[in-house]
Amino acid sequence: MPAYFETGMYVGATPWHGLGTYVGEEGLRTKDALDRGDLLWTVSKRPLFSTKEAVLPEHVEGTPFGSLNLKDYRAIVRDTDNSAYGIVKKDYTLFQNEEMGAFADDLIDDGSLRVHTAGSLNGGRQVWLLGKVGSTEIIPKDKVDHYLFLYTGHDGSTAFRCMFTTVRVVCANTAAVALQNSRGQSISIRHTKNMSLQSGEAARVLGISQKAFAESDEFMRKLADVPMSQADWFDFCMEIFPTPVADDGGHVSKRALSISENNRNQLNQLFVGGRGTQIPGVRGTGWGAYNALTEFAGYHRTSRGGKGKRFESLMMGSGAKFVQNGTNILRSLV
Repeated sequence: MPAYFETGMYVGATPWHGLGTYVGEEGLRTKDALDRGDLLWTVSKRPLFSTKEAVLPEHVEGTPFGSLNLKDYRAIVRDTDNSAYGIVKKDYTLFQNEEMGAFADDLIDDGSLRVHTAGSLNGGRQVWLLGKVGSTEIIPKDKVDHYLFLYTGHDGSTAFRCMFTTVRVVCANTAAVALQNSRGQSISIRHTKNMSLQSGEAARVLGISQKAFAESDEFMRKLADVPMSQADWFDFCMEIFPTPVADDGGHVSKRALSISENNRNQLNQLFVGGRGTQIPGVRGTGWGAYNALTEFAGYHRTSRGGKGKRFESLMMGSGAKFVQNGTNILRSLV
């Protein structure tokens, strides 16, 4: 089975996710970054032909089995190797990797963004670009960097998305920005016939991200001011990893009990002695709890499929939901 991560690049220090090939120091424009990461290929829509009945993928709205009109659908195909990625309606609008890069270039031109990493997952079906847009200090000697995470899919199931992400410098813990309204963590543009990135759209997104990062930074600073008692910490761990519920016969799986207990123990170890806990003002606070949560998600949570799958999970999958759930619980403390 081929690796989930396909190709990619990074500049400067090795990124926390460990994906991609080093291509030099910061300062690349996105076309150069995509080229060095072997990501400048294109996709096209091609006619579909069938000699028998077919079933549409779940994400494609269509007719029941046996009544598919192929004239109304197209296959998305990668032009370099003819890999077929998905089936879409004929009016579906493609969004090329270079177009995603051009969106970021508008921010590079005014000095707002620096390309950090880019890559492709799942055989090229998903492509991302990560760019740094700033940083802030939560408490003395404990900074977080701010990133825009641009992501597009070529299989017909994913809109173009721009997400707001923080990375703690001391340990590279990563999470979507800690917003009270999770819908504010990203902007999506669907692949419809009206899809377009208007002039000034990048600047608008940057403005939204700055407000989102300001809210997230304020939340983190409030957590740093909140003492986390042993009782509060115990309750938090039990909410994150609750004891499994017994079945109708009153039996509880020993394996499920063991997994839950081991996860709580691992989370507790990170709270007491995880990365960055030596910094004054971290251990025993809500900020320490938040970092134990994100460190668990980034480095200790089970994820099949290697680094690429773990990266995808943490940025937009079950790992991101895990962190968001824990963040919502911690919000009650502030």
